[in-house]
Amino acid sequence: MRSLCVNSVLTLALTVGLYGQRPMGRAAPKAANPGGGPAAKNRRTIVDKWNRMTPEERQNALSKLPPERRKKIEEQLNEYKNLTPEQRRDLRSRYAGFNQLSPEKQNQARRLYQRFNNLPPDRQAPVRSEFENLRSMPEAERNARLNSDEFRNKYNANEQTLLRNFSGLLTPSN
Repeated sequence: MRSLCVNSVLTLALTVGLYGQRPMGRAAPKAANPGGGPAAKNRRTIVDKWNRMTPEERQNALSKLPPERRKKIEEQLNEYKNLTPEQRRDLRSRYAGFNQLSPEKQNQARRLYQRFNNLPPDRQAPVRSEFENLRSMPEAERNARLNSDEFRNKYNANEQTLLRNFSGLLTPSN
């Protein structure tokens, strides 16, 4: 259940934001404080913005979406509400890491996530588990895992490519 919730909320985090229909992490340009500084540290996520909206503002934002997308986002927001505080902190940390990526890498991550969602449901859990495992490894260990016979035998060519590409996003050269 936790991975389903995190998966759903990650979908929200990796797709176009509700607030103003801008890409995630790209707020409207502001005249004040253009270079960052202390205010840049306190950037809010789309979930924070959502939580600060009044119920009327939320309904207005949702009403602008196609019905299918609206339903999916409402489900994801409900799942987010059900996460524990620790799960929410973990998700926020991942989102902050995502925001540290260059715009090109963010787009690459979105495309990879779409490809991941197109995997057969019975393959998503093992691929997600492998990615979590790879995330926790130092780069040298991760590279060794990606080149191991066990990895090649466990995942088909498409899954291997997906995992290698996701792993490429983990390298420090963001």
